[in-house]
Amino acid sequence: MMTDSSLRGRLRTLGLVLAVGAAAGFLLLAVPARPAPTPELAPAPFRWNASDLVASLEADFEQARQTPLADAEAGADALDALGDGLLVAIAESEVTPLAALTSLADRQFDYALIGAAHASLLPRAEAFVLRARTTVLRAASAWPAERSTHEAMYRVVFGGRMAMEEALIQAGPNVLPELLEIEVGESATPFIDVEGVRVHSGDILLSRGGAPTSALIARGSDFANTFSHAALAHVDAETGIGTVVESLIETGSVLTTVEEFLAYKSHRVLVLRLRPDHPALMGDPLLPHRAATAMLDQLRANPVPYDFAMDWAEASKMFCAEVVFHAYLEQGVELWPIRSAMSAPGLVRWLSGMGVREFQTLVPSDLEYDPQLLPVVEWRNAAALQEYRLDNAITDVLLEDADRGTDLGYAWYTLPMGRVLKGLSVAQSWLGWQPIIPTGMDASAALRVSALVTVVNPTLKGDLLLRESQFLDEQGFRAPYWILVDLARGSLSDLKSDLSPALR
Repeated sequence: MMTDSSLRGRLRTLGLVLAVGAAAGFLLLAVPARPAPTPELAPAPFRWNASDLVASLEADFEQARQTPLADAEAGADALDALGDGLLVAIAESEVTPLAALTSLADRQFDYALIGAAHASLLPRAEAFVLRARTTVLRAASAWPAERSTHEAMYRVVFGGRMAMEEALIQAGPNVLPELLEIEVGESATPFIDVEGVRVHSGDILLSRGGAPTSALIARGSDFANTFSHAALAHVDAETGIGTVVESLIETGSVLTTVEEFLAYKSHRVLVLRLRPDHPALMGDPLLPHRAATAMLDQLRANPVPYDFAMDWAEASKMFCAEVVFHAYLEQGVELWPIRSAMSAPGLVRWLSGMGVREFQTLVPSDLEYDPQLLPVVEWRNAAALQEYRLDNAITDVLLEDADRGTDLGYAWYTLPMGRVLKGLSVAQSWLGWQPIIPTGMDASAALRVSALVTVVNPTLKGDLLLRESQFLDEQGFRAPYWILVDLARGSLSDLKSDLSPALR
């Protein structure tokens, strides 16, 4: 017979599991929602033609490692010359220059391979990648908003990011600075100085946390990416106080300091700013500040709950991207001019089980490809990059398995207690307390999130770390990402039966 003390102990344990799962589920269920009537990308996951790319990269990397430094420098000179010619053609094109963009994307990988093999050339490789990114984003405003354009931009912008991350892994930490300055974006709005960086009122902050659910959002889009959360910066013109306006699953709308927000930059924070030559900004230089101020005042006076319905058009509830979207829309600027989706069948099934209902979305990371915005600066922590790659590889493999029918689950006997805790959470919300299970998340969704966060990901990551360490010992270099994914497949294959019922 169960005693009162043992029952209380089990309640506390289950409550802790659900609380952790619910908290970690913040970004997972922060998936933005139904799009406005603007161009949408036909739902279909982007494919890199990975087998051909991987075979080429493996051979080229081995060759680069054997190339003397003087020859590598000559190769970098040739890439600079070729790249500059491509950038001129891209900058002057009024239609999407697909061939030039494809060639530029390939040259980024070539340059990154040189930097991976010769750390002294890595800064040159990064400068090349940054020139490619800024030129393409600046020119894209003249190109048609269609799938082929988005794919070409994605190959350059995300492909360059991915190539540099792999090069940095091989070259080792401290080769590149943690603070990546991309473009100087002049702004007339109030600003706050954070670690030598001016964060202006109206700036948009894209971020990526360390939770497995962050990886699920970032990798789950049809265009697998880096960022999983969007927020809006506000700086008071009189006091100089910086505030981040955002929406979190646990609390709904919330106001935090800029310093507190950037304290979570261990994985990624990218600052985006409306371009100085944007027509709306030229007519009203303080427009971004007005957008941030209006949203700050609105949510300070009338906090709103988190929008689990994911209804972008109705602002009585808001998800993370909706805060940014509505702030600028009220000032006549519509961000997310083109929207991708989450269409892989396994992902749709998993997210449906967690409460998501809309899959043509305002994906936070899509803002990185909005030509209305200027990428200003990015915080990145090279030491944390390895963990970030592990989570990405595990997530990619789990989503592959989800497409074959695997689901997240939980032990049937935990559901009744989960429902009891859900009832307690309702009472906590009514009393104005933060609930154990967030409002809008049911008990079964909380249990599925908990399964991913507390069982599936930690188990697979522990095994993957051992496999990666063995690869390093045998090969003398870190596993590139495509090999890391293969190692993660091995971890899942060997451990899948042990993960039931969390994975079934």
